[in-house]
Amino acid sequence: MRASCVVRGAWAFALLLGACTPTTTRPAFAPMPEALHAVINAPPERVTQFADSLLRADTIGVRFVSLRDAFLETAEFAGVPPHRVRLWADPDVPRKARKARVTIEAVYRPIEDPSRTTRDLERASPPGSPGQLRAQQLLTALKDKLGVTTY
Repeated sequence: MRASCVVRGAWAFALLLGACTPTTTRPAFAPMPEALHAVINAPPERVTQFADSLLRADTIGVRFVSLRDAFLETAEFAGVPPHRVRLWADPDVPRKARKARVTIEAVYRPIEDPSRTTRDLERASPPGSPGQLRAQQLLTALKDKLGVTTY
């Protein structure tokens, strides 16, 4: 009788472990410290979807978007060196998705080096650059349309 309980427990644990998928489509790196931050009055999925529609309407190509993971990355834009914008949206309060803590990163790649990863080559877009201006415009549009919370 005791052995059957152990076997059942092992099967239950295996099923539970198999049901969990700890994968994400977000990148393994964190945003750069120079990234823009705000708390937007909308769930993370809605913020991501609205940012996607704003960028596409502004003819900036979106390379990757995941509503489930609340992450967005644009294609390269604005010439040489190319700039890119990334958006992360996380729940402001854990397990409550009424507001989103939004981080918008603008980066550029000053050089190409195939021996290094893309992230190693990226630098924060300087103030006044096309990437930084686009990130600021996106954050302003999100604040105007969805509202912002100031703590």
